[in-house]
Amino acid sequence: MKRITGAVAALVSILAAAPAAAQMDGRSADGEQAPSMFEVVGFGSAVLGGHFRDYTVAGGTGSSVNLADHGAFAIAADVRADYASQYELFYSREATAMSSSVGFPPTGVTVEYLHVGGTYLIDDTARVMPYVVGGLGVTRLTPGEQGNTDTRFSAGLGVGLRWPVSPHFAVRFEGRGFLTLVNPDAAVFCRSDQSGLLCRLRGSGQTFVQGQFLLGAAFQF
Repeated sequence: MKRITGAVAALVSILAAAPAAAQMDGRSADGEQAPSMFEVVGFGSAVLGGHFRDYTVAGGTGSSVNLADHGAFAIAADVRADYASQYELFYSREATAMSSSVGFPPTGVTVEYLHVGGTYLIDDTARVMPYVVGGLGVTRLTPGEQGNTDTRFSAGLGVGLRWPVSPHFAVRFEGRGFLTLVNPDAAVFCRSDQSGLLCRLRGSGQTFVQGQFLLGAAFQF
């Protein structure tokens, strides 16, 4: 009788421990694959838009100085919050040039975004799952010639599609818009002791706006 009681007790202990063991090896209690906790994404992107005003004459309206549409790269590090949402740290870098049709020679500029935000799945039952993404952070503008790096507050918002290829790999396609706040009364890139080309540039209105189309490979673990 004692042997039977001991065997029953051992069996109960094993059954009680089974759900925890399944979760530890990546499965939920009902046998389904549990979502990965972390995700790292490498993106290639096409960047559109972005312009300033060239104030060559005090009080003038200024001609438009546009950034060339250019390729960029980006990376994202995500941590799962729940089944449908993730926290995200996002960084992108674009090395391009700005020019104008009226007397402004091509000048190199690097545009970088560093944002903290997240993603949220709209429909997790579809084969290709739509989601929204957003974040807040800073934009850093670095001129290719002598002049100060300019760092401004910015926000980003977008939509995306996730295609899970395997339990630990997915393809992500996104469209993101970035809005950077720029003081129209202050010159961009300008040093206090400089009165050259870059000191003529100011924000167009109060914002600097760009869009990105991103294609990325996401690795989950």
